Amino acid sequence: MTTDVFIDSFGTCWQDPPPPRYRAAVLGINLTNALLNPPDDPALADIVAHQTGQDAGVRDYVLNTPGAARIITDAVHELTALLAAAQGRPVQLLANCWYGRHRSVDRTKES
Repeated sequence: MTTDVFIDSFGTCWQDPPPPRYRAAVLGINLTNALLNPPDDPALADIVAHQTGQDAGVRDYVLNTPGAARIITDAVHELTALLAAAQGRPVQLLANCWYGRHRSVDRTKES
């Protein structure tokens, strides 16, 4: 049996969290203060103004935040535990930051 895992990202400044997927067990991660925000860096502000976390330079900058690897590792462990507890139900990861363009962005795919 295959369990669906959904990843949704959003900006809390602009929108409410996406609604839970049908019967999904939900894990939320707030990245607002946990990861560096590229627009806050004066050397990058103009460069990243029209980019997102899906652009390699932005993604690399964010992932070079001290502790970023630990955040990812912890999220994987929490999602793994949630999958086990969900007993075949879908699982949804909600990743958010303030604007939802640079730190929380991931390609949202339905499995």
